[in-house]
Amino acid sequence: MENSKGQPISKSNETLYPPKPPDLESLLHGARPLLLAISLALTLESLTDRDDYTNTMTKTTDTPRYSTMDLEDAEAFYQNEITPQMRAEGLAPEHETPTYSWLESHFPGFIKHLSRRFDLSPGDFYEKIDVPVESKPEEGPFDFVDDDETRTALEDYLVELRDRQGRAESTVATRRSALRLYVRTYKDVNGTDDLLGPLHDDASRADEMDRVADTFDVLRRREDTLTTHASRRKYVQEVRQFYTHQVTFKRARHNPTDQLERRFGWDSTPEWDNQALEADQIRTLYQTATDPVDRLTVIGVCGWGLRPSEVASLRVDQLVLDPPEDDTEAGPYIEFGSERKNGPGTVALLTGVEDATARIDTVVEEAGDDWMGAVFPSSSAESGHLSTSTVRRRFKNLAERAGVAVDGEVPTPKMGRRYWYTAYGEAVRRVAERFADVAEEQGSKSAEVVLDNYLSEAEKRRHRREEMREDLEGLFTKETAVQ
Repeated sequence: MENSKGQPISKSNETLYPPKPPDLESLLHGARPLLLAISLALTLESLTDRDDYTNTMTKTTDTPRYSTMDLEDAEAFYQNEITPQMRAEGLAPEHETPTYSWLESHFPGFIKHLSRRFDLSPGDFYEKIDVPVESKPEEGPFDFVDDDETRTALEDYLVELRDRQGRAESTVATRRSALRLYVRTYKDVNGTDDLLGPLHDDASRADEMDRVADTFDVLRRREDTLTTHASRRKYVQEVRQFYTHQVTFKRARHNPTDQLERRFGWDSTPEWDNQALEADQIRTLYQTATDPVDRLTVIGVCGWGLRPSEVASLRVDQLVLDPPEDDTEAGPYIEFGSERKNGPGTVALLTGVEDATARIDTVVEEAGDDWMGAVFPSSSAESGHLSTSTVRRRFKNLAERAGVAVDGEVPTPKMGRRYWYTAYGEAVRRVAERFADVAEEQGSKSAEVVLDNYLSEAEKRRHRREEMREDLEGLFTKETAVQ
């Protein structure tokens, strides 16, 4: 058989009836096992990636989880991850938010993500997501006192100091702090914080005096409390004033702090308590110190005249190390402003500028973007900087290593600070002596009159600092540092 073109036509079934292409349903049915296998593999891989990602979530600051979080995701992360961890460690997320150091140590990278992606600090973030839900109830200074009458008496006494006697808030705060420590120690020693009950029973007088003495036995062994003769006498007076108030106005029958100084041998006048470190002792301390923190502490206390608390909390924004030419201080200084208690608002840095600069460079390099400005940062302290007790302890440990002693006792930072004040007094005297001849020519009774009448405050300050530099020169050098 031929077609219209004369070509033969095969009679085979394949030619006459070519096979139909397979339909789509048949293909899918045949490939279903393969597709299922591929889908399962992809699912397992996804789950594995998610587990690996979750496991490394807090180990790197560049994890996909942080970098892809929008603000809603960050809030969910706080509620689902951070909040349970807070509860597990005894914190109360309903009433408080985690500290900066806690959040950074438990979830590193999260703070940076908030800053980079949303320009939010942790505090701004908490405010944005409205946490904590409830404010933590404000705790009174004596809420820890179990005995109701004692707690009320302590609170009423401080209110009367402030409102009726017109004492300064700083005085009231000092008295409050002393009484808080006393009551806590009294309770630890005697198993009760009822200070008033025994005062209304004459038969309890001797026993109560023993209990108070036992309390002071513990207090005087603390490193941060009764460390000098004067501080012991002052602390007894702080506590005694409370008991005296109870006897005078609240019908207490006796004062258990009577004769307490005599009982402890604190009744003598503390003539030796004003002793200061000598220049060679300060030089030995500095040269013995191998840690830059200890070296700058010695400079801060002995060379700048700072309190241990001021050294501990020193911030970089207080240090003016390179002032402009028109600055009235005419040299590097520390700016305390009005926050400083019983002292000038600025302190001239006549020495130690290189140590301070090196310290700041080191902290910036070590802390990086996480640095909050403390010259002596501490990740374990809620304040973010070293505590005052830590500064005192490091100073005393350094003195022990250096073999420096005052009357056979390990010196405290206060003795180093007294050196500065002694040197300052000598500088003032020498400046006055400079103008003694001028005073005589002017017919003035003293050089002080000349200083007041003919020199501006800036000029007098310049002369005093020149003299002070002579006293401080050579104290803080590492040329013969102990290795």
